[in-house]
Amino acid sequence: MAGIDQSKLKNILSALNKNKLDGLVLTDLHDMNYLLGEIFCENEATVLIHKKGLVIVTRPLYENDVKKYFPKAKFIPLEQDQHLEIIKQAKTLKLKAVAFDENKEFFAAAKHYKKAGFKTVSNFINSVRATKTEQELKIMKESAQIAYGAFLYIKKEIKAGMTEKQVALKIEMFMRERGATAMSFIPLVSFGANGANPHHLPDDTKLTKNTAVLLDFGCVYKGYCSDITRCFWFGDKVNPEYQKILDLAILAHDTAAKKAKYGMTGAQIDALARGVIVSAGYGKYFTHRTGHGIGMQDHELADISDLNKNKIGLNYCFSIEPGIYLPGKFGVRHEDCFYMTKKGIKQIK
Repeated sequence: MAGIDQSKLKNILSALNKNKLDGLVLTDLHDMNYLLGEIFCENEATVLIHKKGLVIVTRPLYENDVKKYFPKAKFIPLEQDQHLEIIKQAKTLKLKAVAFDENKEFFAAAKHYKKAGFKTVSNFINSVRATKTEQELKIMKESAQIAYGAFLYIKKEIKAGMTEKQVALKIEMFMRERGATAMSFIPLVSFGANGANPHHLPDDTKLTKNTAVLLDFGCVYKGYCSDITRCFWFGDKVNPEYQKILDLAILAHDTAAKKAKYGMTGAQIDALARGVIVSAGYGKYFTHRTGHGIGMQDHELADISDLNKNKIGLNYCFSIEPGIYLPGKFGVRHEDCFYMTKKGIKQIK
């Protein structure tokens, strides 16, 4: 739903004030969706946020929608060179400290912004987006419920002879039929030894009896992502080693979920899960970070890895997904998403 979210605008203006800025340029689609709702297609609009309002420079075809949903914003219809118009508007408004995110900007536009005296920032809106509002958490829980429902569905529907691609398609259709507008990423379906590759893409491998199955997927619902991973043995003759490492991955997941506290860094939370697997002798087979931030995009700030020495803030959302991957045999991973509270982390469900 298009329309300015006043609580998010307030957070952005507060961040501008804190960083002694009086203007901010938005061109990234997710950043614009965060503030304005889903209205523009990618690379078709540029927005200038300042303390007294918004300037929206976009293609003429958006005129009716912009005037309907943002009546107080200044609308400028323009097909090309929107960055030059933004510079002109900043001068007209007598803004002295306008910033843009160099990592999200086209080279040519960035060059003009720098020449105009605009300041460069990194992860400015990303940092604001990291702290989820109660409404955002509500939507993310709904998105997670759709994904978890898809797992319950596919576990009953899956049959010998199905290919990984066919299972992935069934998962996607289930979620779309329940309101998902997109997938968080290509649904990952791995049978047998394919699961030893953490990001194996679905292929034509057929499911056979007594085979390991790994499913990793999520959907975009009302603009927000979900992400879960579940593993199970297809058949009645469970491989003892498979059961051992699956139980271990679940224990590592549950340990981190229980012991993670407010004030911990991403590295400290990573160590909670990783320590369980290392202590059991499988450390070298846990080949990725414990988790990643999540929200409007499947990977955001709040990295849960030994590289992140920053504290995980309140209402930061992130995954916990320890895994063990045995080459030539199978792999396991157990994943849910959580958010940070003053009393520890809570699952998004």
